[in-house]
Amino acid sequence: MVADSPGDPVRNVGNSRLKTHRASALKNRLRAWLPPLAGALLLIISGWILHRELQSVSYREVRQALHALPTSHLLLALLFTALNYLVLSLYDQLAFRYLGGQVTRARIALTALTSYAISNSVGFAVLSGTAVRHRFYSRWGVSAADLARIIVFNSSTYWLGLLALAGWSLAFQPTPPIQSGLIRASVPWLGGLCLALATAYLVLSALRKAPFQVRGFEIRVPTPPVAFQQVLVSMADWALAAAVLHTLLPESGPSYGTLLGAFLAAQVFGLISHVPGGLGVFEGAMLLFLGPYLPVDQIIAALILFRLIYYIIPLVFALLVLLGDEAQHRGEKLVTLGKSLGGYSTRLAPRALSVFTFLAGLLLLASGATPADQSRLLWLADILPVGLFEASHFIGSLVGVALLVLAQAISRRIRLGYYLVVAALLAGIMASLLKAADWEEAMVLACVLVALVPCRNLFDRSTTLFNGRFSPGWIVAIVAALGSSIWLGFFTFRHVEYSNDLWWQVALNKDAPRFLRASVGAAVALMGFGLWRLLRPVSPVAELSSDEAIADATRIINAQADTLPLLVYLRDKALWFNPDHTAFVMYGIRGRTWVSLGDPVGPTVPAQALIRDFVEHADDFGGVPVFYQVKPQQLFLYAELGMSFAKLGEEARVPLEGFSLQGRRYRDLRLAINRLAKEHVDFRIVDAAEVPAIMPQLKAVSDDWLASKSASEKGFSLGFFDADYLSHMPVAVLEQEGRILAFANLLCGPSGEELSVDLMRFASFAPRSAMDGLFAHLFLWGQAQGYQWFNLGMAPLSGLEVSPVSPVWARLGRIIYRHGESFYNFGGIRSFKAKFHPVWESRYIAYPGESSLLLILADIAALSAGSYWRLLR
Repeated sequence: MVADSPGDPVRNVGNSRLKTHRASALKNRLRAWLPPLAGALLLIISGWILHRELQSVSYREVRQALHALPTSHLLLALLFTALNYLVLSLYDQLAFRYLGGQVTRARIALTALTSYAISNSVGFAVLSGTAVRHRFYSRWGVSAADLARIIVFNSSTYWLGLLALAGWSLAFQPTPPIQSGLIRASVPWLGGLCLALATAYLVLSALRKAPFQVRGFEIRVPTPPVAFQQVLVSMADWALAAAVLHTLLPESGPSYGTLLGAFLAAQVFGLISHVPGGLGVFEGAMLLFLGPYLPVDQIIAALILFRLIYYIIPLVFALLVLLGDEAQHRGEKLVTLGKSLGGYSTRLAPRALSVFTFLAGLLLLASGATPADQSRLLWLADILPVGLFEASHFIGSLVGVALLVLAQAISRRIRLGYYLVVAALLAGIMASLLKAADWEEAMVLACVLVALVPCRNLFDRSTTLFNGRFSPGWIVAIVAALGSSIWLGFFTFRHVEYSNDLWWQVALNKDAPRFLRASVGAAVALMGFGLWRLLRPVSPVAELSSDEAIADATRIINAQADTLPLLVYLRDKALWFNPDHTAFVMYGIRGRTWVSLGDPVGPTVPAQALIRDFVEHADDFGGVPVFYQVKPQQLFLYAELGMSFAKLGEEARVPLEGFSLQGRRYRDLRLAINRLAKEHVDFRIVDAAEVPAIMPQLKAVSDDWLASKSASEKGFSLGFFDADYLSHMPVAVLEQEGRILAFANLLCGPSGEELSVDLMRFASFAPRSAMDGLFAHLFLWGQAQGYQWFNLGMAPLSGLEVSPVSPVWARLGRIIYRHGESFYNFGGIRSFKAKFHPVWESRYIAYPGESSLLLILADIAALSAGSYWRLLR
């Protein structure tokens, strides 16, 4: 905040760097869209395979195959599933043995079972198993670094068993008959490669003693006994998972060894697709691999049951565990320091409920695409008119689409979305009971409703329901869900010959017309919603401060000590308050970057909730939330949300208690004051009320300074010349015979603890010692007024420690600091402030770990400069 010293580490970035940042922005957008688009493409391919393979089978045959499976096989599949998830818990047990942790085995088992049930079914795109581990383990004292090591350890365990079993299956088991001669010949070699990779890990554990260093993160190689146990546990995991599916197949199917190879290959395809749970992709691959051994209807029946037993039932169990934990520990504080592992959340229950809501919508759509039970319809026909069946069937599909869309609002904790979902579930329950007395479906919807009702307090956001954006993942998921239900309907009723008369046929046995009308209604509703989203006017998301907002901010500022919040009077930033207006952040937007200047202003408790609210508000609009120039004491608040940190530089603060110009320490300042006195240059403080009277002189000095520096006004984190802004606070001036030579507006901390300056300018005809003399006078004046510190502002990129294990940003920042003088005087700023012998305190930037830090810093620099064009100029 001194002499227009930009606190921005990439102030005057060159043309080529701007192009690089724009290319990085394009790359980030492509990165956001490519995974869901790739998943959608693989789903389309899998759908085409399913459609092709299912040409010879009917919906009724699949139902018959489901009913034909013996109950004993279902019970055995449930037993294998339970054993498999118990083995999965051994992943974390081994990881804690590897780390030497002190968490009890029961807690480890519960956490592991919950996280694997979620990550297996939902994947990391919506609700990460890593986030579940963070939630529980951080509560029990596990550090973020150890949590990262657990994730790395478990990932290696996961792949070790896959490589070992795949290698054994490919090398020693018969290959499916659909493979070509070239593929058949290469399969044993591929199996040998998999076995070699697994063996190499065991050899590495025996030979490698020193830990690996990855970007400053230390990973120790497990000992040979632990590595061998990793292989055994992972092999047992994969073998049991395949055994679940093998149990659900008829006895005339392939041998277990043949099935294991097909199962592992299909799972790999599902992992590559990034589709949650490999849904659709896994099934398509299994149809291809098992087609030579079994009829399609039996394969489909087994896959449906496998999806239900191995994925859905454990997922429901895990989500209920999360909901129960949320109710019990709603107010508990999870303190975790360190770098994000990509998506921690301190409140997982809303996301869990959003999954429930989405699945409920999918259930209603699938129900609308399949025929009703005729015996129940005939029973209801004696009581209710046929038209009621038709209306309830149509309404059920519309409610299904509504639940798919509203699931996003549940994830965002929006209060109105919560009430709409409750109403939609009630409507869905009524529709399920009226359209075919489908009490099973109504019970499932009622369970979701029961899970929602106790969680009302979690939905405390009053933001507009659809004011935020739908991420690419949400869009693809909603469209895929509706498309899958339509495909299911056409598959079910493909034996019905299409004619235009189908649309108008109304009768108890006319299931196909009901499906067509419901599907068109659902598609039109979703299309209408999409068009409304595209055509509606976009609400402003960063309105500049109003007089009422400034008044509220002033009340909050006056209750704290820092001077940085006084930049709110520039009125070039938007303000975001907590509901009680006891805390606020001041922020600006450049591109997709939403930048909060400093920590939230206000008490710690409301500020903590305000950080989460600001992050969610930015995410509503697809923004990247960033907190700029935050203090190290507040880093834990951002760690709770899984944000990453990077050091920006160091802030210089001069202690005023006991300050004196006597002695050698401040000899240069004493000489500067003496020179000014000899030249009859006087120092005085102009009160805020008297500043308007000297405004023309201040403007002349400012214009002369800008012209001599060939500079332009900045903003956001730096002050600019504005009459209203300068009139809010006192101004220190140096004047000679009534003519102002230099000035600096004072930022006086409300509590009387800290003093600083922002706009500091001097005329070209001012003495060379003007700046040093002005600071010396300000130190003495501040001491006389009882201030304890004089804040000189931040020296960007200073104090970055560089070592062989330093992160990339620290190394790059150090290079820019040493060799970037043509862009910005980094070293000069540090030297200028160092001569006042300040106390240095680190300042950080908190940002989402998956975002590009350089792009964020470039956006912040452009935000302060006013635009990228002004930045380049």
